[in-house]
Amino acid sequence: MPVSIVVGLQWGDEGKGKMVDHLAEKAVAVARFSGGANAGHTVEGEGKRFALHLLPSGLVRKDVIGMIGSACVMDPVTILEEIRSLEENGISTKGRLKISSKINLTHPGYKCIEKQSEVNLASEKIGTTGRGIGPTYERKFRRNAIRLDDIINKTTFTSLVDFHTKEAISTLNLGYAEVEKLHSDVAEFIEATREVAGYSDDVSLSISRVLDRGGLVIAEGAQGSLLDPDHGSYPFVTCGQCVSGAACTSLGFGPALVTDVIGILKAYTTRVGSGPFPTELDNETGEKIRRAGHEFGTTTGRPRRCGWLDGMLARYTARINGCTSITLTLLDVLTGFEELQICTGYKGGKFTTGRSMGELVPVYETFSGWTEDIRGETKWENLPEAARAYVLAVEKIVGVSVTSISTGPGRDDVIWR
Repeated sequence: MPVSIVVGLQWGDEGKGKMVDHLAEKAVAVARFSGGANAGHTVEGEGKRFALHLLPSGLVRKDVIGMIGSACVMDPVTILEEIRSLEENGISTKGRLKISSKINLTHPGYKCIEKQSEVNLASEKIGTTGRGIGPTYERKFRRNAIRLDDIINKTTFTSLVDFHTKEAISTLNLGYAEVEKLHSDVAEFIEATREVAGYSDDVSLSISRVLDRGGLVIAEGAQGSLLDPDHGSYPFVTCGQCVSGAACTSLGFGPALVTDVIGILKAYTTRVGSGPFPTELDNETGEKIRRAGHEFGTTTGRPRRCGWLDGMLARYTARINGCTSITLTLLDVLTGFEELQICTGYKGGKFTTGRSMGELVPVYETFSGWTEDIRGETKWENLPEAARAYVLAVEKIVGVSVTSISTGPGRDDVIWR
């Protein structure tokens, strides 16, 4: 009855989608346990490239069940667009996609509210995607949110939708044209919710049945641990829990069923949006990493901030997630650098992920680079000596075994050690 949890160990964009897709070859189900359509998982399979936002990455494999847990939030319009995108590419979700009936829905007004809240922030702009994720979670914990199972009762559902429509209009003091646009979006939201309700399911029970039959379930996280609202770089965080423990809550299974926690760690560090970034390279080297790694957001298209690997943060996130192994991704991007650096400590001051994190001054260890092209390599012994030394250094610094290395975007561009 195994459950494997896959989590990001940085600020997201670590390559979780590709690795979940790779691991899904042996899985019965892949279940997304956090976040909303503010995430972006890129998967290459069937000779095509797929950019998924809320749908589980495992759905790209035609025989895998995809599930979405209760702690996620969902825009019905957006999820239908994703479903149709897969279907247009010959991948049907019919009978394979199960969405928790307890999931909270993103009302169109929330997007307007979130965008305005960013404008109103004077100094600590979070850098949200503007997709209404924050306001959805806020209303969840205010206990007046709209859940998918509310569609069962027409009166209840209509009342909730009207309440949140009026709230958005009054909060934002919208003009006539804006109100008309919102009403149009709300009508689309209602119709999409009715259609998405066809995928509604008791995800906890479905997972239990898979496990009872001895099947593998992969619990797929979103964003990264440093964006977790409790354990991340607060206040520059997301609203959904990003750490491994959240999988149990969202998907409804006990921790004793977890057999391993796989931490996905990029061979360097990136970040989208505002917030501290101790190893950031706001220079030519950072730009070189960005170009080589095509570091632009899957969801927003925004250029990602780039920097050297922060070994201390990786050690911290591996610990709080209880990682049993690490997958090091995008190692091929570092080809062509004469020297590479890894942060192995900070000058003075106490380690923190709070507001003082920006004051941390990294201490680096320098490693030799390599020039050989390793893209698509699948054998450890074929890596250049300098590349192997870099991987072993990461393993030592983080304190968890690096059992696999991603060397390219293809689902089989993986080295297993």
